Amino acid sequence: MRSGRILLLLGVAGVIATGASSQEARQAVTVRARDAQRSVLTPELEAATRDGLAYLARTQSADGAWRGDVGRKWGTSYRVTRENAAHVGVTALALMAFLACGELADRGKYGEQLGRAADFLVKSCEDNGYITTNGTKMYSHAFAVLALAELYGMTKRNVKPAMQRAIHLMCDAQNREGGWRYHPFAQESDMSITVCQVMALRAARNAGVSVPVKVIENAVNYVRRSVRRPGENIGSRGGWGWRRRQNEPYGPGVFKYQLRYGTRSTFALTAAGVVTLYGAGIYKDPVIERSLDFMLENAAEHHDYYENHMRFYYANYYAVQAFFVAGGDRWRHYFEGLREFLLERQGPDGSWPCDVGPGRDFSTAAATLILAIPYGYLPIFQR
Repeated sequence: MRSGRILLLLGVAGVIATGASSQEARQAVTVRARDAQRSVLTPELEAATRDGLAYLARTQSADGAWRGDVGRKWGTSYRVTRENAAHVGVTALALMAFLACGELADRGKYGEQLGRAADFLVKSCEDNGYITTNGTKMYSHAFAVLALAELYGMTKRNVKPAMQRAIHLMCDAQNREGGWRYHPFAQESDMSITVCQVMALRAARNAGVSVPVKVIENAVNYVRRSVRRPGENIGSRGGWGWRRRQNEPYGPGVFKYQLRYGTRSTFALTAAGVVTLYGAGIYKDPVIERSLDFMLENAAEHHDYYENHMRFYYANYYAVQAFFVAGGDRWRHYFEGLREFLLERQGPDGSWPCDVGPGRDFSTAAATLILAIPYGYLPIFQR
């Protein structure tokens, strides 16, 4: 694999720089990035990502899609609406896994697979800009925009018109709270969907697509209002059974699911809050430090609690980005533990298990992408 490129392509950070000096933040993050990349790459990690890509290459459908159970999370379970269907979100994550490992569209070992995946995402873009198939929702839409933005400029395929339509829909669908939810133009927001949109918009900005400043400002305001207040009784919408379903054994995190008082506050949502702020160019903030401390303290227990669960992959997809930017000892401690956890659970066929969620194509794409973050190939994962 090529050595990771250390670039700072912040996009939105040039539009809004809240908190510390933008120049100082960029310089500090770039220095931390060099140390972060050198410290965690091992032959075992590289072999695992190679095997993950080989598995994904074997399971891709002829139409370019990767398949999975379409549905949505429901408490700690997953409510399936369509089984083993072509899945926009899984396809986008798989495409990004290849790109994150240094593969290129239309050339090289997996060029054909990447090209077919790009074609599938473009064909899934409706006239109104919504990228969806088989009932996939706004988080899949955002992953598709992110993948197309990262792919833009790497392929002869004309992905820009679909990407621009999708971005226009995303900006128009932002609600009064400043966030997004499962469906376009929803009245309420939630953190798990909002983070996907902001990261996609940042990638689009990096690719040269115009993103209104106000959209980013509104999203930042939403994220800041989503910080759990001191003494807030998380899980207060119901009795003990509700609290048990909504919270994790180590207690509430820093960011919560929705603005309403008492909605759940978890490891995954805390990671999402940090990455959303990063996506808006905010790198120094007390709430970021508090979030990193919370996640580092509880990472091992979170891994065990959600082993083989979609929440493990979802949470660590964002947590790995949060710690990669933070760098230093926190990054090494977090990633080395996560790396060994993933290496121990990869199957002989190169896949990772997913007992609750869309399935093995999803978990393998997510795990490969998580392990590939230190390579530094994708602009969205560079400093």
